[in-house]
Parts: sequence; structure tokens; C-alpha cells
Amino acid sequence: MPLLTCSTKLATLQRALARNFPESLKVYGALHYVTRDNPFKLQVVVDRWPDFTSVICRPPQELSSQERIDPLDHYTNTYFLFSRDPRSLSQILQDPQTVDWTQKLQIQGCQPALEAVLSDVSAKRGSSIRTTSHRLYVMEDIQSTRGPESKQSCTASSADLQFSSLSPHEASIVNTFWGFGGNKRSLRYVERCIRSFPTLCARDGNGGPPVSWALSEQSAELRMGYTHPDFRRRGLSRKLIATLGATLHKRGAPMYCDVAFDNTFSHAATLGAGFRLGGRWEQWEVQPF
Repeated sequence: MPLLTCSTKLATLQRALARNFPESLKVYGALHYVTRDNPFKLQVVVDRWPDFTSVICRPPQELSSQERIDPLDHYTNTYFLFSRDPRSLSQILQDPQTVDWTQKLQIQGCQPALEAVLSDVSAKRGSSIRTTSHRLYVMEDIQSTRGPESKQSCTASSADLQFSSLSPHEASIVNTFWGFGGNKRSLRYVERCIRSFPTLCARDGNGGPPVSWALSEQSAELRMGYTHPDFRRRGLSRKLIATLGATLHKRGAPMYCDVAFDNTFSHAATLGAGFRLGGRWEQWEVQPF
């Protein structure tokens, strides 16, 4: 399976993926960082080139002993997936040089129909698979030259709140309230995201602890957002999502996020920040037997 490293080929791939929004968003967002400083050292694999039908952004496969990925760290060991051909996707996934099925891993994408392929391949490779589905939100025109704008103003007084980036030492706060977190490996991942990608938070008092925040990660998605219950219904989440989304947009990243189906507070905040429903966000967590 071809491994793309040439900047010209990666730019061609990104333009092709842009014609397949929103299904290709996870791979497109990962490519945004691959073509820049690539802090997670992601690699891009296609089934063939230039007429590809399947593409995977994956963790690095060749690492020194000091850099070796924890085989149980599915946060770092994440694959981003897009495919127009399930048969081709099945072949590329079964190639042991493409995916290391001996590790605990997760696969993210925006194509629910691919679950049958992933379930079949994981069973053949001796792994179980667990699916998490969320609603996908995107901007009205994800390639627009305009960034997101909050539809409702933030009512939080500037006298009692300050806005700034998160610090790595505050990762434990984010990790505690992240629905996919709460453990040592997720803490390490959150710290790495804070160090590597744009973040934004609101602080209580003069430089106090964060009470509301939004982060981004290695596929350029807005994630891990949270607002303390005492500070809700003040427009904070809308402001943070819109502002951080605009920051990412200015850097050329796509504007999208996911929200759990039962999280009514986040649905309202995301819509209020100018996003719209764009389909489904999928995460497949794979555990070797």
C-alpha cells in the first residue's frame, strides 16, 4: 500500500478529500497537520495512487525504542479513515503492514456504513470492536472564507472571567470531565493535545482555574469541551467554540466537532456557535482478544 510523503501528492489528496465532505473530514483534518509540523507524526496510506479509493491516516509504525507507542494506549494509537470502496478498504485494513491489530486501537471516521467492514476485518484479525456514534456538526459552508460566529452574544461579564489558552498542567481538569477520559493514558493524551494544538478557556477570577474550555486534536476537530454547571446558560460554550473554530479556520483547518446524542447542552451551544448538523461521527474501539 503506497505511503504518501511527497508534499505535492499530499496536497492533491487533500483537494480530492475536500470534494467528499463531510464523510472525509477526519482524514482531511489529520492531513492539515501532516502537511505542517505533524506533531503526532501521522502517516498517510492509500490503497493505490493516484486513483485512490481508500485512505488512512495512522500512527507512525517505525519508531525508536524510546518513542514506542504504548500498545494499550488507544488515544495515541488512533487511525483516521475514509473510503469510497468497502472491498478495497477491507484489503488495506487486513494488510499487517497497514494496521497493527496486536495493539489496542481506535478508528475514527464519518461513515457509519463502514462498520460492517471494520467488524468483519477485526474478527478475522482476532479482535473485538465497540462502536460509539455521535452527531457530527460542521459549518454551513465548511470551506467558506468566513470563520464561525456565535449567533448569540456571551452574557458573561468580563469583570469576573478571563479568556486564555489552557496550560499543560491543567490537563487533569479536562481529563476529569472528558467522557472518553478519566485515566492515566487519556491524561497523557490531553496534555499532548494542549501542548500541540490551539485551546481556549474561560477562567474564574483573576487568572483562576478554568470553568469552561474547548480543545482541538490531531485531526483538527474541536473536542473535549466542557462548562462547569455553575457557569452554564451564560453563552460561554458558544463563545469558546466560535472563537476557537475561527482560530483553526484562519490556519486552514476544517471546522467541525461531534456531540453525544443525549448532550442537549452541547447541542444548543454548538448550534448557537454557527454550526449545523452534518451527519454522523463514528469511533470504533478495537481490543485484541
